[in-house]
Amino acid sequence: MVDSTCSQFVKRHRGKASIVALAAVLSGCGMPASLLPRNAQPTATGETPTGGPSADQEKKTGGSDLTAHFARVRAADPCDLVPHASLEKYGPEQLTVRGSGITECQYLTGYSDPARSVYSFKIDMHAHFTERDARDAESERLGDRTIYREEYSTDSASHRSCHYKVPYDGVEGSAMALDVVQTPPRGQESREWPQRCTAAKEYLAKVVDEVLALPPREGNAVGVLGKDPCARKAAILSTLGRAYRLTGSSYSGPYRCDLTLENAGKGQELTVTVAYAFHERQKPGVPTARIKGRRTTIDGLYAVRSTSELDITRSCGNAVELRRATNSRKNDAHYVSVGLSSAKLEVKDEDDDFGAPPVSCALADRLTRIVLAGVR
Repeated sequence: MVDSTCSQFVKRHRGKASIVALAAVLSGCGMPASLLPRNAQPTATGETPTGGPSADQEKKTGGSDLTAHFARVRAADPCDLVPHASLEKYGPEQLTVRGSGITECQYLTGYSDPARSVYSFKIDMHAHFTERDARDAESERLGDRTIYREEYSTDSASHRSCHYKVPYDGVEGSAMALDVVQTPPRGQESREWPQRCTAAKEYLAKVVDEVLALPPREGNAVGVLGKDPCARKAAILSTLGRAYRLTGSSYSGPYRCDLTLENAGKGQELTVTVAYAFHERQKPGVPTARIKGRRTTIDGLYAVRSTSELDITRSCGNAVELRRATNSRKNDAHYVSVGLSSAKLEVKDEDDDFGAPPVSCALADRLTRIVLAGVR
């Protein structure tokens, strides 16, 4: 069923089948999401091989404005920006949790008594948000700002949660986000929290100015914090050699870099993805005939290698644990992911074979070591 779905999608998109264009289905075809170009996200253009991006490219991607914005996001620390005092009425703080995207910070506040509700207040310094998203959301006023309240059809906690986004001025595609959720006492039925959006809006009023200002972090950044995922681009391109021509370089998030290259001799389009994130310890998924994962080590660090051989693309990537988890939930381990995805450079007609060229795991390992050298 998966292969059939993927094949049908690509047949509808012949003639423009690049890895980025197909990212929407590749994740559903079993490609590891952490090693895929991120669809439905703004992309900030990095270096353009044939000169600067055109005005149309700038408008579509956010261009240099979004690139500079992502640099400011990396320089800030979300857990420096959220005041504790304003949450005291909900009870003593229980836990501070950093999100997997690194740009998030969550405070769980409430009484330690399991018979009491727990309240979660989570901010994200970067959330995908465009003009189209604004049209689909409920606009409200907060002082002199327009803020947007979103509801998710898949949110089973919608009766006790509230979600706001506030766009950054002059940056298309990025907003700060606030998610507030009440969790009922252990063993008790989930009930509506009528004050959920009132509480969220009150808290947002206290934090929005400082978050949107993105002040630099107070302490030193460690591990992947603050690191630029495109910083090793020159070394990566040097390792690939002149046979590969860079056709695209972009940030699809503050901590994600995608390089797209062409090798005319091999008839190959190659995407190199570098991403940093916080996670619990990663483990290989359940293997299939075409998708496999295994534990390994790279330069003495625990890692998981993922490979796939699909009709559309072939891939090999590593997720390396740079620093072990330290919090009580064991979900803040620092991970460096480096992946290669290979696709046929050109598909001439609907009956042409996909013929994705092979991808080298030895090359993926070399590039992983190059990236690790920049963050260790």
